Amino acid sequence: MTISRRSLLSSVAGAAALGATGTRFTAQAQTPTETLKLAFICGLTGGYAVYAEELRRGVDIAVEVINAKGLKIGNKNYKIVVQAYDDKTEGQTAARLVERAATNDGNHAILASGGSAIVKANLSVAQRLRFPMMPLWSQVDGVYAAQKGDPYLFSGLPPFSFMYREIMALLNTLDKPKVTTAAMITPNDELGVYAGKQYLPTDLKMAGMKLAGVEYYPAKTQEYTTALSRVRRLEADCLVVNALSADAIGILKEMQSTGYFPKSIVVESPSGLREPFGDVLNGMYVPIIWDRDITATRDDYVGTGPDFAKLYREKYGKEMPDFVAAIGAHNVITYSKVLAAAGTIDDTQKIRAAFQAFNGETFFGPVGFGDDGLNHKGHTYAGQYQNQVPKIVYPAAAAVAKPIHPYPGYKG
Repeated sequence: MTISRRSLLSSVAGAAALGATGTRFTAQAQTPTETLKLAFICGLTGGYAVYAEELRRGVDIAVEVINAKGLKIGNKNYKIVVQAYDDKTEGQTAARLVERAATNDGNHAILASGGSAIVKANLSVAQRLRFPMMPLWSQVDGVYAAQKGDPYLFSGLPPFSFMYREIMALLNTLDKPKVTTAAMITPNDELGVYAGKQYLPTDLKMAGMKLAGVEYYPAKTQEYTTALSRVRRLEADCLVVNALSADAIGILKEMQSTGYFPKSIVVESPSGLREPFGDVLNGMYVPIIWDRDITATRDDYVGTGPDFAKLYREKYGKEMPDFVAAIGAHNVITYSKVLAAAGTIDDTQKIRAAFQAFNGETFFGPVGFGDDGLNHKGHTYAGQYQNQVPKIVYPAAAAVAKPIHPYPGYKG
């Protein structure tokens, strides 16, 4: 059965909600038909705040270029207006705000938070409302497995199970010294367990390497000293720090204080590390899902990777610190393309079908959603910090630099 926005609003208009940072809209009749309301729901405070500003910058760039060039959906031209909400990096808060954005506030498109635990709560809302939407930043296969065959949450990013695959493939090719074993330190949360028990072991097996072990520390505590001591005793050639930036900073600081630097070091995220570490980062590996020099794909709004980098520089007066802003812009452009293909901003079933059928690209990369809602056409490259900037070093076809090996702080 086709569900219109009017019927959806009338059926769940009484949903509870928590504080939004933007103007509250309660009467859909007041919204002009040529306005497309986009909800930006993110942890503007809390643990995800380290990413929120850059994600919003990317969203703003995309909205500006789309509004300037025009967005035609069906036989109407639309202007995107963004309404921002702070989910405080809390799953329960995020779920309530997603429901509010879809019902009381009448948003036509929703970018619903980031982080596996938060997005898992949002996925349940999307499924219950039967409202197709996108997360801002979410890739964990295990989270999306819950909607396999019946997706309503569609991520523009590749599965997290791809995150370390290219890095491990690269490490297995290096010599003097050889890298044959890897260990991981990670919080004992959903993402950490998936990564430690499924994703990294699979990647190592594919690369012909061995898993020395995985050490878990209590999530949301930053009590990782004991786990780091245990992982050090494993004497692995490579250490994977599978943690968001706040925890990664603490772990790397502890490694500095003890002088523990194995042959290879991998960090999950590039955000927020440059300022506290500077040149200490050089030689550390990091998964890269986009680089400003990529020109293999393009879209009619931004163009290619270098074009987005230029837009960012012109708007904010500085170079992008990493690829986070590009994720935000990529989401908005993908969402706009899907709505244009659906020919409607109201018919949720047509929009969902357009997501499922979408086969396209943006300046960020190719997009094609699997039956779990993840972008299985997306790619994750092996990156490495060089001159404090993450650069693609593998595979050769995409590399912009050669890998530094071993990590410069390794004493042998």
